[in-house]
Amino acid sequence: MKIGIDIDGTIRHPSSCFTYMNKHHGTSIDFNQASEYELHTYTDMNQIEFWDYMVNSGHETGIYRESIPQEHVRHHLWNLRKQYDLHYVTARSELVRPVTEEWIKQHELPLDSLIMTGSHDKVQVVRDLSLDLFMEDRLENAVQIAEDTFIPVILFDAPYNRKAVPNNVIRVASWNEAVQEIQKFAPIR
Repeated sequence: MKIGIDIDGTIRHPSSCFTYMNKHHGTSIDFNQASEYELHTYTDMNQIEFWDYMVNSGHETGIYRESIPQEHVRHHLWNLRKQYDLHYVTARSELVRPVTEEWIKQHELPLDSLIMTGSHDKVQVVRDLSLDLFMEDRLENAVQIAEDTFIPVILFDAPYNRKAVPNNVIRVASWNEAVQEIQKFAPIR
């Protein structure tokens, strides 16, 4: 079985970007009340202005460097890798590949395949890799992948993604729950 796994909010703890924003931008975002996925909505900038600022000021790489992984993710990824093909599929751009690979190495996570799409549209990557299952935290991505490819998608619960989902999107609260769901689709050999 081939599994696609998003990084931000799935491998990386979803509160990390909000913690960074509070620390470096003087915001006071309560992650548990964060109803929007897009960080620019917590500023007075539009999306293009926000990401221009983040990239040009070095904050984009900073937010990735200072992020923390989800609880138990290292253990589960190494165990899953023994049985399945794992492909990290991120909306990050190629420009941040070095900091992304550095972070993966720093946290001792397995790395065989890292696809940097530079966009939230991951459907073509799912098709190109013939993935059997995808793991995601962004609601719109999860729904699009599920509806366009008909594969199951495991959605990591976060305050910003608590809306209705199609039947083939399975909401989980932790990596422990995610592994239980994966085993329902493809029991460990």
